[in-house]
Amino acid sequence: MHLNFILADNNKNFLENTCSYIKKFISEHDMDASLGLYTTNPSDVLEYANKNSGQINVYILDMDFDDEINGLALGRVIREKEPLSYIIYVTHSVYMTMMVFKYRLKVFDFLVKPISYSDIADSLTALVEDFKKISNVYFPVKHNSIAVKSGYQEYHIPVNDIVYIESFGPKLIIHTNDGSIEYYGTLKDIESSINELTDTFFRSHKSFLINTRHITEANLQDMSVTMSTGDKCLISRNKRTFLKNLASLDNAHAGHMQYKNR
Repeated sequence: MHLNFILADNNKNFLENTCSYIKKFISEHDMDASLGLYTTNPSDVLEYANKNSGQINVYILDMDFDDEINGLALGRVIREKEPLSYIIYVTHSVYMTMMVFKYRLKVFDFLVKPISYSDIADSLTALVEDFKKISNVYFPVKHNSIAVKSGYQEYHIPVNDIVYIESFGPKLIIHTNDGSIEYYGTLKDIESSINELTDTFFRSHKSFLINTRHITEANLQDMSVTMSTGDKCLISRNKRTFLKNLASLDNAHAGHMQYKNR
C-alpha cells in the first residue's frame, strides 16, 4: 500500500533538508510512497488530515510550533481522525517528549534536532518493518496477490483468481471470472512476480500466460486450451508437449478438464 509522508516544521531550512532525506530514502528503497505535504503551517496539516484520513499517512511533526496550535495538540487531532497513522515528532527538547505520554498519542518515534539522514533512515526503516507487520494483520486479502495500476486505480488481485493474462501491444489484460483489468506492462515482468507466489502458471505462448488451475479443455488439433471463462488461449507449437501432458495433469492443477485430439 502507498505511504504518504506529511512534514510540518516552523524552520524552513530544516523542513527542506528533511524533505530531501525523505525523498532519498524513498528512492533508495524503491518504496511505494510520496511526499503528500510539507509545510510550515500546522493548519495545512489539519486540512490535509480532514481530506485524507483514509490513506496510510506518516506525519513528521515539529513539537515546537510558534502558533496557536502546538505539535502535541496537532497530534491529538490527527490521532482522533486516524487511529492507524504514524506520528514521528522532532524537537529540540528531550523534556517535550515526556509530554506525549500525557496526551496518549501512540507516537512511533522521537527525533531530537539537529537530525541527519542516518537518523531519518533508521527511524523509517523501523517504521516500514512495523507497517509490514500491521499489513499482514489488517490487509490479509492482499497476501498472495499482485498489485497493478490501471489509470489512477491500484488493484490487488489474488493470483488464484487470475484465469489468464494476455499481451495486447504495450498493454496486458488480466482476465478473471469476474472481469478483466488492462494496464501497461510486460508478460515477462508479471510472470516473474507471479512465479514467486505460485507454480500454477505457464507461458503457453508469447502472448499468453495461463493459470493451469483454470483449464477446462485442451485441444491438440487447434493447439489451444479453453479456460474457465470460456475463452481460448493459444499454445505455441514448441509447447506441444505441454498440451499432450495436460491429459495426465493432476486435477489439483488442471481441474475437471477434457482432452481432444481431433
